[in-house]
Amino acid sequence: MIRAAIEVSQEEGFRGRIGLHSLPQSAGFYERACGMSDLGIDGTKENLRYFEMTSEHAALFSS
Repeated sequence: MIRAAIEVSQEEGFRGRIGLHSLPQSAGFYERACGMSDLGIDGTKENLRYFEMTSEHAALFSS
C-alpha cells in the first residue's frame, strides 16, 4: 500500500512524497519498516502522530 501511495504521489508530481496520520499501534511500522519521519503529535487530528516520507526515502523504499 505504501508503494501504491508513492506511485500516486509521483504521478501527481509530488516526487513520491507522502504523509499520513498513524494510529498508536502502527507508528513503529511507519518509522522502522517504511523509514518515514515522525513529525510528532498532531493536536488537530485526534492527537495522532504525523509521518512523512521524503522523495529520497520514497526512491529507496521503492527500489
